[in-house]
Amino acid sequence: MIRFPLVFIISLFSLLGLSSGLNAMEHGGFSGVSAGNENNKNKEICHIASLKCAKAPSASFGPDGKLWLAWVFSGHVYVQYSIDQGKVFSLPLSVNRVPENIAAHAENRAKIQLDKAGNIYISWTQSLRKPYTGNIRFSRSIDGGETFSQPITVNDDRQEISHRFDAMVVSDDGHIFISWLDKRDAQAAQDQKKEYVGGALYYSYSVDQGNSFSKNINLSDNSCVCCRIAMDLDNNDLPVIAWRDIYGNDANNQIRDHSLITFSSASKPAKKIRLSNEQWKINGCPHHGPALDVDGNNVVHSTWFNDTDGEHVLFYGNSASGFNISDYKAMGFGQADKQSAHPYVLTLKQTVYLVWKEFDGKKTDIFMKTSKDAGISWSQNKVISTTAGSSDHPLLVKNSKAVYLSWHTQDEGYRFIELSLIKMAADAK
Repeated sequence: MIRFPLVFIISLFSLLGLSSGLNAMEHGGFSGVSAGNENNKNKEICHIASLKCAKAPSASFGPDGKLWLAWVFSGHVYVQYSIDQGKVFSLPLSVNRVPENIAAHAENRAKIQLDKAGNIYISWTQSLRKPYTGNIRFSRSIDGGETFSQPITVNDDRQEISHRFDAMVVSDDGHIFISWLDKRDAQAAQDQKKEYVGGALYYSYSVDQGNSFSKNINLSDNSCVCCRIAMDLDNNDLPVIAWRDIYGNDANNQIRDHSLITFSSASKPAKKIRLSNEQWKINGCPHHGPALDVDGNNVVHSTWFNDTDGEHVLFYGNSASGFNISDYKAMGFGQADKQSAHPYVLTLKQTVYLVWKEFDGKKTDIFMKTSKDAGISWSQNKVISTTAGSSDHPLLVKNSKAVYLSWHTQDEGYRFIELSLIKMAADAK
């Protein structure tokens, strides 16, 4: 049985968005992302594009220290920035001039990344007319966010089928790597009346700051079709990708664990590695993707959810001793009876940060635990934020000095919390 802390219902707004300049405004109030149970008052105030009405914000720091957000409202991706770690934000600016249907929920949101020159890169999934179909879209700004390019479609297969759940990473020199879940091979098998379980993990890259993208590459068949993909860059500025995969050839007895893939060059993927081995048997997508981060020693840190018969449903592992599945054992944490879910991981030097959600029937807590020795030993769990309303998944963002929680809630709005300060206070006790 799948246990989730909240049922996320995405609010649909058919009202006009606002494109505007970059004057300062404060954030706060209602959050439209993953927002269920909105009252009439909340609906009435969501008539212009603002962070309080945003869907599924993503965050990233620029080379000058600015914090940038990307989020969705009324058919547009918007960006805005803060120069004071999220206390005050600029007015939102629309990325796509022509509105389109955009996927904007916890597992599939608009992405934002910047290179060392301050160029801004945005990817998102455009939802098409048929259910569960989409295209992978991309736009960039090379003038610091003043203007954005006309969006392009990255997937070179243009059937009205599923190309969705994009993930993106960008190197300092502007090399762009995008992966997504794709059903072109499943469609081809169906056309030939052949069996094909799930979808496929696809990938494309740009070495010219988004002027052009490579031919799409099938990285792995038989992936889960609606869980977020995790991506980061290794120390050679090449992508590392983790995703929920389907193991076993029996369509009625599927095992949905996780896989990981690395690259020797942008066009040369290595053989995929099995990342998790909890043997979760489920013939459907749990909407519960992994997270990963690569530290300065090129060690991959990853975390995920699997519903097992054991004590734990959340897991963490790293590649310090390799990912040999025969002797690699992940650390379990989080419990089903506490509805633990949606973990995220990020590293800063030798410190590893883990956050996740728990729901006790009345409120949602964000928990954190840290390791000061790259994942060998761990602190006790600590509640770092709480809400009584609906909320987004917890995300982590870092600059060179600190790690932050990025969390959007219905009742309190957008929260951006420095975790290094919380950790220091806990260490001092």
